[in-house]
Amino acid sequence: MRSYLSLELRRGFRNPAGLVLLTGFPVALYLLWTKVLNVVPQEQQGDFAAATMVSMATYGSMGGALFIGGAIALERGKGWARQLAVTPLPAHGYVVAKLVSGATGVLPSIVVVLAAGALFAGVRLPLWTWPALVVLIWLGVMPFAALGIAFGYTLKGQAANLAMMAVYFGLSVLGGLWLPIQLMPEGMRVLAEYSPAYQAGSLGWRALEGEWPTGTAVGVLAAWTLLFAALAVWRYRRAL
Repeated sequence: MRSYLSLELRRGFRNPAGLVLLTGFPVALYLLWTKVLNVVPQEQQGDFAAATMVSMATYGSMGGALFIGGAIALERGKGWARQLAVTPLPAHGYVVAKLVSGATGVLPSIVVVLAAGALFAGVRLPLWTWPALVVLIWLGVMPFAALGIAFGYTLKGQAANLAMMAVYFGLSVLGGLWLPIQLMPEGMRVLAEYSPAYQAGSLGWRALEGEWPTGTAVGVLAAWTLLFAALAVWRYRRAL
């Protein structure tokens, strides 16, 4: 399992085009919201820039974690899963390796968005908050890495990418990463609070206020991660 994890990590960081996409798109969106569009009064721009920074870092890392499913779907088409089936690597070892490598691959996206907040949007935070944000946002994407693996072993080819794109944008909107949930209808707000995207974002939003994650956030994210990981293991075994 350690050898396979090392292989996955090396493969992920040898894809410069993917790294540029994962970092460039959320940064461009962040700068659009904070530097181009005048969406909040002047006196609120500091808080808005910080909150949006967390939202876009979470949004970008979610996408990077989810879209490991596309790579898995491609591997399935090339027979890579059948080759792994004859090795001693267990199903849970494969899923864990993919989960860790997928989550690790989003770290550059998180760091670059936070750097854009500090350098271009004037976000100023206590020194300890910056590394805390990196860790919290990274932990928050674990459910999406597991979901991406499940998608990769459920759908094939372009269907996997289309399904993940729909889920990605749907969860991002529902989770308040594009629009604060306070502006949503009451029914949607209740649903949003139990979505993995909202709770992933809440880890960073609370850190901006100097507060610890809530027990609800930790419980919801852990539950979604376990559920999606179990689904990924099941689909991996069925696909062999």
